[in-house]
Amino acid sequence: MNFNQKITHINDRVDILHYLKEQRAANPNYTVLDIGFSANGWTRDYVTHTLDAVQHNVQNVKQFIGDANDIYVWHLLLQHVGEFGKFDFVNITHTLEDMSACKYILSMINVIGKSGFVAIPSKYAELNTQNEGNWLGWVHHHSIFDYKDDKLICYPKQSFVEHLSEFRNYGLQHREKSLTELQFCWDEKLENKAFLNNHLGPSSSYVIEQYKQNLLT
Repeated sequence: MNFNQKITHINDRVDILHYLKEQRAANPNYTVLDIGFSANGWTRDYVTHTLDAVQHNVQNVKQFIGDANDIYVWHLLLQHVGEFGKFDFVNITHTLEDMSACKYILSMINVIGKSGFVAIPSKYAELNTQNEGNWLGWVHHHSIFDYKDDKLICYPKQSFVEHLSEFRNYGLQHREKSLTELQFCWDEKLENKAFLNNHLGPSSSYVIEQYKQNLLT
């Protein structure tokens, strides 16, 4: 179940840090896995395990080194969970949008975790040109995310989004910095789905119209 969803500014961590502090106080053995920890590291006071492509120097943290798109590193995590049980909390902050295999990663998070926190750029930020240059969003992002009916929705970042005026105009209408991040918590299951079930068909006109009707609302 997903809950506490909100659109906010990037690095709004007050509520979730308070939650982690409470959980650790109640249970010193509370386990926290941070996926992509080295890019930000805001969980460093509570993290016990990390999954990352690079090593970091935080002491007393077990590191799983590897690309989250790669099934190999998840085998290591599954072996760990098989021996020690699921992680109490899984954090993935501004990492999911970088991953080409985001649907697979979301599925694996549900296998290895009991609860967690997700933070990603909002659709307002991804459809904006104020981030890096005169293109929408960020060059290295593979997906645009939305949140509807208590589910995280993953849209492949297709080239037509860059060129059609409807998407650029939508971004221009939502340029507030307070709208830059989508975040939510989950418990028991991270509810999510791929838009159009990952099948961008049966025709280009149908797909484009579905993007307009759903993403731009």
